[in-house]
Amino acid sequence: MASGAVISSRAHSAAARGLCVLLLALSVAWAGCKRAPEPLPKLGQVGAFSLLDQNSGSVSAETLRGKVWAAAFFFTRCPSICPRITRRMRALQVAAAQKAPALELISFSVDPENDTPAVLLAYAQRFDADLKHWAFLTGDLDVVKRTVVDSFKLALDGKADPAAENGGIIHGAHLVLVDRTLAIRGYYRTDDDADMARLLEDAARL
Repeated sequence: MASGAVISSRAHSAAARGLCVLLLALSVAWAGCKRAPEPLPKLGQVGAFSLLDQNSGSVSAETLRGKVWAAAFFFTRCPSICPRITRRMRALQVAAAQKAPALELISFSVDPENDTPAVLLAYAQRFDADLKHWAFLTGDLDVVKRTVVDSFKLALDGKADPAAENGGIIHGAHLVLVDRTLAIRGYYRTDDDADMARLLEDAARL
């Protein structure tokens, strides 16, 4: 009887040790599943620029350093995708106020000849933009082109033509996420709900 009790006790101890090993393995596996996501890639760097906002204030790459921001490209005479882009940005701004309050929005006009600060202010008001965290920029066309094409690696071609179907200017419709060091961290389609949600999630990680 005593010998059987000893064997039984050893069997229970072995089973307990086996259970502990299994639980430890599961814990390690669970911890592995919950690893932090991979850092966002760095896809480029925003170069120097200096432009005017809707209040004729100066905005440059350096004034945006230290902030997380999303850039868009538009022009106020655009009859096609620009109103959609601006509405998307307004929805993003409302959502960002709850999830990522530090997110700033920057809209670059690709038709600076027409889009003066006064025109931009009226456009911003039309879309109910919160101008505390959203700037509409205009200025020298060469500076705008260099910023769009060289820094953001997006298309920009043509000249404004109110008679043309697309307003005469072809430009990128993506939003671009920029971090505090002016590094580009992502491109997001404005016609994709999932991409807009991902932009907010990615901005909150920076």
